Amino acid sequence: MRPRLVLLTETRSKNDKAQDEIDFGICNVDKYREITIFLSNPTEVSANWNLNYVKIAKKQTVSKYTTTQWEEENLTKLDDREVFEFSEALGVLRGPSTPLRKVPDGLFVPPVPKDEYEKQLLPKQIQIRFRPK
Repeated sequence: MRPRLVLLTETRSKNDKAQDEIDFGICNVDKYREITIFLSNPTEVSANWNLNYVKIAKKQTVSKYTTTQWEEENLTKLDDREVFEFSEALGVLRGPSTPLRKVPDGLFVPPVPKDEYEKQLLPKQIQIRFRPK
């Protein structure tokens, strides 16, 4: 048996072309923005997890006339791992995790545990802090 991890965010991605992106919105360089994500394990097997840095691969274009607006935006992105801080970067997640509640606005909310055993099965709540330079 293998564990399967599911990543859920508080809000949906605003970018229709890249659902796996988390949008921090407009952020002042003197301040920071924090987003909460939830790591869930729907399987019976405990999952060892670890966050790793993956460098953005620069895609080469044939011509500026054949690139889409999204591709042009990706070409101008800077890849700096120092601007992100994570509350946790590794751990063990027992399963099956208690499912998150979905409120009418589309936000995911963690359930309220009844006892200590249910606390162990809560999805892992991870805060990502974005500090632009």
